[in-house]
Amino acid sequence: MIKAVLFDMDGVLVDSEELTYEAAIEMLRERGADACKEDFIPFIGAGDIAYLGGAAGRHGLSYDKSMSVVTYQKYEKLVAEHDIAYENTVKTVLKLKENGLKLAVCTSSDLVKMNINLRAIGLNGVFDALVNGRDIENNKPAPDIYLKGAGLLGVPADECLVVEDAKNGILAAKAAGMHNIALTTTFSREELIDSVDPEFICNDLYDIVNLICQYNTKHG
Repeated sequence: MIKAVLFDMDGVLVDSEELTYEAAIEMLRERGADACKEDFIPFIGAGDIAYLGGAAGRHGLSYDKSMSVVTYQKYEKLVAEHDIAYENTVKTVLKLKENGLKLAVCTSSDLVKMNINLRAIGLNGVFDALVNGRDIENNKPAPDIYLKGAGLLGVPADECLVVEDAKNGILAAKAAGMHNIALTTTFSREELIDSVDPEFICNDLYDIVNLICQYNTKHG
């Protein structure tokens, strides 16, 4: 049985990747680095220190906390100008809650960014547990973040479904011994299969509602 759903945030609940790139690139350019989107791609889902620090390192810069502070200030201004929720985000979350599943957000991003996003899409206070990258010792692809989320929910790992878009996130879910589903919002179906081979793949977040119903009917 699947009794809990643990969501990654960026690229799963919110369409934030492009705005994050934009904010981070502007931050690095203010520091003299001619950064581009490709600098960040290897570090998607690995936490803000790895994401910003990894890209900065490609231009001879070292990470410091002010990089995160400035990036999230810029990001919040961009979010205010855009609708970042995917079409079925709110519908999916509320339906799963109605169906009695426990819900968590487990994101490698900073708490600041998590709060910006949840406020923007009107889902503050809806989830049963929230875990961010600063709450754990080892970030994705280590399993820590999902194991902590399951612990807060009080649900065994093998009864949890992780919803991810990033390769590092799927690896983390597998390492945690959890069911996992990848959305094709960031990487193509072919890339996901070739690199991390998720248990399930879907194109739309709401697909997981039916997937869980079918799985629980079969395995209940």
